[in-house]
Amino acid sequence: MLIEDLLTEKSRQLFTIEQKKTVEDAIAVLADKDIGALPVCDATGKMVGIMSERDIVGTFNKTDNKWRQLTVSSIMKRKVISAAPGDKIRDVIAIMNEKRIRHVPVLENGELVAMFSVRDLFSYLLEVTQAQRDTMTMAYEMIR
Repeated sequence: MLIEDLLTEKSRQLFTIEQKKTVEDAIAVLADKDIGALPVCDATGKMVGIMSERDIVGTFNKTDNKWRQLTVSSIMKRKVISAAPGDKIRDVIAIMNEKRIRHVPVLENGELVAMFSVRDLFSYLLEVTQAQRDTMTMAYEMIR
């Protein structure tokens, strides 16, 4: 199963944040949209990093009480692990597990097209596995 199978299965609404925004702005988006990470984009919409709840907590732990006013660009990760539509879902999950990340942006020709959490990917695999199991059960019942 490929990432593109999931892209065609569901439409994904993307939430992003500009790098000049504050951490407080990012927290508001994360809380309002009930998500755990945000792709960070420049003024042209190109993805330049990613920021997660974990980045915010790490910053909060290391700085004084002015952390809310820090810019997103000051705490975001610039080296982003991403997926492509042609990547196998199991390979993406393996990389996420190895790198201990919970969110992965999907880039197609350098453009951000989706953002998936490990929960999204596992839910999809579970759904497909259940459908395969149901098909096998039905086939077994027919030949029995």
